[in-house]
Amino acid sequence: MTTMVLTPTVPRLPRVDGAVVRQLVRYGVVGVLGTVVSALLYLLFRVWWDAVPANLAALVLSTVASTEANRRFTFRGVPTDRVREYLQNAATVTFYAAYSSAVLLLLDTLVASPTAVQESAAVAAASVLGGLARFVVLRNWVFGDGGASCSIRHPADPRTAT
Repeated sequence: MTTMVLTPTVPRLPRVDGAVVRQLVRYGVVGVLGTVVSALLYLLFRVWWDAVPANLAALVLSTVASTEANRRFTFRGVPTDRVREYLQNAATVTFYAAYSSAVLLLLDTLVASPTAVQESAAVAAASVLGGLARFVVLRNWVFGDGGASCSIRHPADPRTAT
């Protein structure tokens, strides 16, 4: 009797080789530029809006721009499924909206009347951790091969045994 084991696959951390390091450096350049654009947009929108709406508007615009920049520069124009890209953009905006709004609310709790520059700096600093997670998602799911949602292992097959 043979048994088959279904093992869900999860995004893998990239193997650290020269190609990944170069990709990560290019991603970092795009990330720094995207963070600067987001911060400048935030400061511009903050003139008219409260912190959270200004942050959300800057976030949406900078996420779309940085995803396209990553496609062209970091991942060298790799063709991708547009639906998958749009889903990633929506997930990124949703994550960063909650995450950066929490950072702004925490800053407001810790600092009496924070300035727009302090708010922008806090969100930019907090985005570093989110940016690393986004790199893994972009590399493995959006601009990667996509992989199957499950892999099938047959215990007796040496090619699939672990």
